[in-house]
Amino acid sequence: MHLAPPSERRIDKELFDWLTDLRPQTTIPRESRAFVRIDASHRAYWHALFDICPQLLKIGSPDGLAILRPFMTWAEAQELTFDWSFYLWVYQWLRQSEFQDRVDDDLLITMMGASAARWGNFDRSPACGIVLASSEIDQLVIAWKCRTASGRREVEIIDLEEPLPSLGESFGYFTAPNFELPPFPGWRSIPR
Repeated sequence: MHLAPPSERRIDKELFDWLTDLRPQTTIPRESRAFVRIDASHRAYWHALFDICPQLLKIGSPDGLAILRPFMTWAEAQELTFDWSFYLWVYQWLRQSEFQDRVDDDLLITMMGASAARWGNFDRSPACGIVLASSEIDQLVIAWKCRTASGRREVEIIDLEEPLPSLGESFGYFTAPNFELPPFPGWRSIPR
């Protein structure tokens, strides 16, 4: 077994800045353990995005990096967190990127659904549902948490009979305290 000389060995603490920076790592040899560790970290972001929204691979490059790398750079500059709103931020970035002409309502609905489903999986508040809206469409995307341990989470799209008040931003949301849509409580901004 070949071990790297001590001068070439790196621990995760030394790699931390590179683990979240998707720019090409030209200073780290591809055959090194450090490169493998960094690549594995980047793949988590790749799979979170493209496994859920594979149509993004048709918009950018086949490997997805033409979207993922510049988005991550933008997200870092915007100081975004990758909570349930991750997909909404990707969509917002796409609308101002070189790919803006390839974005359509189907992709918007998919990404809103992905964010709503992610909320349903990870939110630990007492809220039972989330309602997402976009200033670009007249539909709402709603996700409900599981009602029982053996249940499943549900995501639905509804058309509005009457328009709700303007968002003032690209996206807005509110939560439902139980498994019924409440009277409109007002829009909340997407978390950063």
